[in-house]
Amino acid sequence: MAIEAIFTGDSLKKEVLEETYDLLSTLIQNKCVNPPGDEMKSIKTIEKHLKKYGIESKIYESAPGRGNLVASISGSDKNSPGLIFGPSHVDVVPVTQPEKWQIDPFSGERKDGYIWGRGAFDMLFMVATQIQAFIQLKKEGFEPMGDLLLFIVADEETGGELGAKWMLDNHPEEVGLNNKKMYSIIESGGITFAPNRLIFLHGEKGSMWSSIKFKGTAGHGSYPYKTDNAILKASEAAIKLTKYTDKKMPVDTQYVKNLLKEVGVNFFLRKLVTSKITLPFMLKLLHKIDPQMATVIHGLTRMTISPNVIKGGTKTNIIPTDVHINLDIRTLPDQDFEYVKFHIKKALGKLAKEVEITKLLGEEGFFAEGTVSPASSPFVEVLNKTIQKEFPEAKLVPMLSMGGTDGRFYRMKNIDAYGFALYDPELTIEQIFGMSHGVDEKIGLKTIELSLKVYYNLAKEFLGKIE
Repeated sequence: MAIEAIFTGDSLKKEVLEETYDLLSTLIQNKCVNPPGDEMKSIKTIEKHLKKYGIESKIYESAPGRGNLVASISGSDKNSPGLIFGPSHVDVVPVTQPEKWQIDPFSGERKDGYIWGRGAFDMLFMVATQIQAFIQLKKEGFEPMGDLLLFIVADEETGGELGAKWMLDNHPEEVGLNNKKMYSIIESGGITFAPNRLIFLHGEKGSMWSSIKFKGTAGHGSYPYKTDNAILKASEAAIKLTKYTDKKMPVDTQYVKNLLKEVGVNFFLRKLVTSKITLPFMLKLLHKIDPQMATVIHGLTRMTISPNVIKGGTKTNIIPTDVHINLDIRTLPDQDFEYVKFHIKKALGKLAKEVEITKLLGEEGFFAEGTVSPASSPFVEVLNKTIQKEFPEAKLVPMLSMGGTDGRFYRMKNIDAYGFALYDPELTIEQIFGMSHGVDEKIGLKTIELSLKVYYNLAKEFLGKIE
């Protein structure tokens, strides 16, 4: 097969970029909103796109209309480590206020140097760029030492039960579990955290969403004096949990230490931020200067509890007997549900004897322990070398993801998963964080180009033959 270059000089060929933009727009237009998902629309789009280049893929239907896709380039040495592009998901979250968008949220319109639409940022641009990198490698006749897999999934936005988890449980041999060593590249990373310092995600916090319930005594609302009102207990509990999270939750600074050291923060400032004594003061000070950074450091140093939904009462003139609060609880790796329950009760004090604590599961909840891959590994070294092709002074720094990803399913199977794309370095952390699940979600054309380059070069560098 004749080699068909992806580059013209140091730039990607225009036709390669245009095809990537078009593919991303189509994936947005497919409107695979979860729930209900209906991801088979995009899975079939991807299958058809791969077939244009003679690439066969396999589709696995986990439920009606819910599809997952795998394509592969086999390696020549079964003892060499392999690489998985993915699991990358094609489902997107709902749009709750379409009237606030500048454009139709499912138009996939290209405007002002961006492609706009729900899912453009999370994570359809990564799906599109990983597909295009895979196609270009196949067109070139790339012969990797280890296997290269393209793994596209459904259902990440509601927990992955019908996507990555289903595939690992039902077709493990198709998604890398029969290989000696595989590495998975997932969302998101690649964000400039400090000058020439880009974060990569080597793990994620656990999501242990829970419900706490308080009981009261029914009575007439016109006689509220000294009544046993469940809403008052729940309200007091919400305040206690929030204060406890900020002031008394046990602090673990190992993850923020690694981050700040690699970023290049001076020794004295690192000591202030990573000391359990001075950290509360530093968070208050930092919040005035850089609120987003304060939020990140706060989340990296403890389990967090956020009371976000309250349900209770039946009628305005009846004192309620049952009130529930749904808690978004994010745990550090190695913190289990017993740890969660212990600290909820400790935060509630005297109210603890009245609380019922249950897991939120199914459609209402999300429950998974935190997972982590090594912050340094041969794969990370190659990834760092790859980004230096674009930014010679750049260096990767490790960070935990606050949110859940499909990467946890691989880590639970002892396969390392790392989150990385390559964002336009001109974007701020605030701008990037504001794109996910928000109004006017979009992704820059520059980020698309950089991410396509890094995936292509990563596969060549990591899987290629040593000369």
